[in-house]
Amino acid sequence: MSRFGIREREDKSVLTAPLCPFCRECFLPPAEVSTTLGFFSGGVCSKCGAVYVYDASSKNMGEAFMDALVYACKEDWDYAMSLEAGKGYDDVYMSYVERNHSISIKQAKTFYEKMGNMVFVKLRKSNDF
Repeated sequence: MSRFGIREREDKSVLTAPLCPFCRECFLPPAEVSTTLGFFSGGVCSKCGAVYVYDASSKNMGEAFMDALVYACKEDWDYAMSLEAGKGYDDVYMSYVERNHSISIKQAKTFYEKMGNMVFVKLRKSNDF
């Protein structure tokens, strides 16, 4: 045990390039995005337009999902709430490693690791504005 406690070593073999799950384009590191109601940490894929939101704690993924969905709907809350998963939009959860700007593909041990800490939301073509 070290001075600062037990710390699991980062396994570089489970890290992959930060690629958008919809178009496989490399996305930029999360940045602060301002909205009418506040801000979130994330961005928009430059190729396919998918919105991604990063939650460092992995414990507020519901809010992260809503931020991504509403931002994808151009901040129209009523329209965003009328969409159904799989029909109006697609969503993908991933485990993002901020230190290395990469995606982790290791097997999750806890519920929060299974959920991931980054969500991607992409509207279906029929729902684009």
